[in-house]
Amino acid sequence: MARDIVADETRATLEGADLTQVAKMIDVISQARRVVVVGAGRSKLSAEGFAMRLTHMGVEAHVFSDVTSPAVTSGDVVVACSGSGGTPTVCELARTALESDAELVAVCGNPDSELVRIATLAVLLQERGADGRPNTSQQFVGTLFEQAALLLFDTVVLALQQSGMVDDGDMTERHTNME
Repeated sequence: MARDIVADETRATLEGADLTQVAKMIDVISQARRVVVVGAGRSKLSAEGFAMRLTHMGVEAHVFSDVTSPAVTSGDVVVACSGSGGTPTVCELARTALESDAELVAVCGNPDSELVRIATLAVLLQERGADGRPNTSQQFVGTLFEQAALLLFDTVVLALQQSGMVDDGDMTERHTNME
């Protein structure tokens, strides 16, 4: 059944992530002055959801393409999300972040990519089939990475919540009332 394939592949992909790297990502985010997310296509959508949740937590978070996004500098963290790790705009923005003394966290599906090579920290989400073997997903190209990235970002938010960084009531108060 399609539902089981999606659930099993997503679980296998998330379980393939290095927990040490995920813990480092949580630590880096918790200490950031502000966070800017970068991505393209559906990977950007996953990253945008992360920026939204960080904002709910009281973290100053921005999406790179928004007109209100500030310049990045030392003390900032740029989270670049790309399944291929070679998307030209994402890699160029990642290089700009590094040149601006920001820390670069890559969430990527390709361990041999430019994005992973230049990142300060990389969390790999290599697509896996339900049996755990890499690159055997039955879903359309990139779909599994985007699903896993969204869930990874939600995992980071939950870990930050559980660390006591924010109160759930405060998050609720920061949720938009302009819907």
